[in-house]
Formats: sequence, structure tokens, C-alpha cells
Amino acid sequence: MGYCTIAEVVHEFTPSLRTSMERDYGEAFEEIITGHIRKANDFVNASLARAYSVPLASASSIVITAESKLAAYYAVAAYSEKEDVLRDKYETAEKMLDYLVEANSPGLVDESLKDEDNSQVLYGSKEQIFTDAELEKW
Repeated sequence: MGYCTIAEVVHEFTPSLRTSMERDYGEAFEEIITGHIRKANDFVNASLARAYSVPLASASSIVITAESKLAAYYAVAAYSEKEDVLRDKYETAEKMLDYLVEANSPGLVDESLKDEDNSQVLYGSKEQIFTDAELEKW
């Protein structure tokens, strides 16, 4: 399916919007949300493919949150024909994915790669570079 669950997408809705959608869609509600999760997953994978191998084995919470926001945006846009209702969620998800691509740190997107993440330390020091012997030379 996707990286997020139906519950995570529904959590992005306002309570009144959720109630209206559940009432109007009836038994088809979960199936409809699942379809929007698939679309959001395609968007997430296309975006992350610029820097990472997709699909991810175990998506991080950042990726799950971005996908949930996208799926909620798609669901509400289809339901109300007013994309602007949740436009902020779309824009936030898009920025999150762009920042993940810029970071180029596999452990940030895939939990299964967290231990293998060899990203550079931007602040502080890395033990292999600033050894005690090297620091004594200064």
C-alpha cells in the first residue's frame, strides 16, 4: 500500500471534516482513503528517488508524516473540490521531502539504514578525523 496508515491520514483531518467524509462515503471511506495513500506514496517515492533507492524498506517517521499529509490533501481536494482547505499540508509535505533529498542521509528516510548512515557531522567532531593524536599537533 504505502508507508502511512489510514488512521495517520485521518488524523490530519479536522474532526468536522472527518465526520462529514465518513458520513458521505459510508463503507467506502477506508477504500477511498487507501486510494489516496497510493497516490501520495507515488509522489513520495518519485520525490525521494532523486537521492534514495525506493521503495523504502522501513520508512522513517518523517516520510510517514509527509505521506500522511499528502494523502489527506488529496482526499479533501477530491471530496470538497477545494484544494485550499488543506493546502498547507501539501506544502509542508513537499518541503519535508525536498529537505530529505537535500540532506542525502539514508538513515533519515529509511529506519533499516539508520546504523549504516555515513552522513557527515556538521557540528561537533567526528572521532576518526579529530583523533587525540591529531589534536595534540595543534
